[in-house]
Amino acid sequence: MAPTGPQAAVPRTPKSVFRRLEPNKVAQLVQGYVGGLRVDELASHFQVNKSTVIGHLDRAGVARRWRKLQPADVQEAKHLYASGLSLANVAGRFGVHASTVHSALRKATVQMRDTQGRER
Repeated sequence: MAPTGPQAAVPRTPKSVFRRLEPNKVAQLVQGYVGGLRVDELASHFQVNKSTVIGHLDRAGVARRWRKLQPADVQEAKHLYASGLSLANVAGRFGVHASTVHSALRKATVQMRDTQGRER
């Protein structure tokens, strides 16, 4: 049987907008990253995806700011964390993200606390 009455409108997925950055904007993006801005901040500012920012940085030959903790840093981080400092505070001392410290301490088999400072 054929349906009767008006057809229900099928919702459409909004079209993605692709933005191609002009060379001067790419230069500004690179300068911003070198100047200390994060990838997500640049993506928001230039209204592009984070992967677009990373692609421009890679093509420009910019070294990324990934930083791993060195073994001596991990030992110091263990002592700082054991003294009661939060992951964020320990991370701030080394200039890395708290998740970097968390991963390093977990690999070093450190007993982690919950967000309220209680042993897990």
